[in-house]
Amino acid sequence: MDLRIDYLRTFVTLAEAKNFTRTGTLMNLSQSAVSMQIKRLENEVGKKLFDRVGKTIKLTAEGNILINYAMRMVREHDEAVSALSKPNLAGHIRFGSPEHYTTGVLPNLLARFARAYPDVTVEMRCDNSDVIKDAVDKGELDLGICTQISEGGQVIAHDPVVWAASPEFILQPHKALSLATFEEDCIFRTWALEALDRSGIPYRIVYVSRSISGLLDAVKAGFAIAPIINSNVPEDLKVAGIEDGLPVLPVSNITLHKPRKASSEIIDRFSEHVIRAFREKRAVSWQK
Repeated sequence: MDLRIDYLRTFVTLAEAKNFTRTGTLMNLSQSAVSMQIKRLENEVGKKLFDRVGKTIKLTAEGNILINYAMRMVREHDEAVSALSKPNLAGHIRFGSPEHYTTGVLPNLLARFARAYPDVTVEMRCDNSDVIKDAVDKGELDLGICTQISEGGQVIAHDPVVWAASPEFILQPHKALSLATFEEDCIFRTWALEALDRSGIPYRIVYVSRSISGLLDAVKAGFAIAPIINSNVPEDLKVAGIEDGLPVLPVSNITLHKPRKASSEIIDRFSEHVIRAFREKRAVSWQK
């Protein structure tokens, strides 16, 4: 069995994008080329990897088995190429992101990058998206991850904002909904309050924090529900939605921002690691 890296890369991208046309755009391939590569990979493993669901696709049971191996093989291939092509890369990177995007991603990302480029130092800053984007534009940061609230940046992932609630949560009619939210300058808070206002659902903010762990503690205690991205909802909480009487929240488009000036080799290599880390985070969330 010969699992070609280019086919595995297309397989991982298609699993994330869930659409052949979008995958072709991301991979700079035609839709027919994407279909051909997936077909050849399925022939090689002797298993069907995707099922069609309306206009989208989802991984089969066999596809879910392959996805983790495929991501690891692609990652190790790319790390080997990077290490051999630029073994003496050295320097300093200033990286910024809101905490909710780096939760569960940052430690592995930094450790993996340090192994590939031990002479590069990464300085991390956590803040809101608008602050991070402004810092990148001013040259105070070399790279930033933001929620897309305006034009600009490279969209590297999509993550729905959802209502995280305790398993026992029930919306009480004619009673104000208790909310735990980030501080006022967070777009997730704005989206949540606007959605509740449109739906005519009364609410009261009972817990405010800049920390995702603080919000999750309030939710786990049954004290409130909170708007967070789907991939940050732990297994011991539930995602409350329309069936619970709550409005649908927007999808967060996660964008990667670089300075307007010419990029450097260090920034480009770190960017590749960031994109790969978010792709792997999404793959984990598919299997929840």
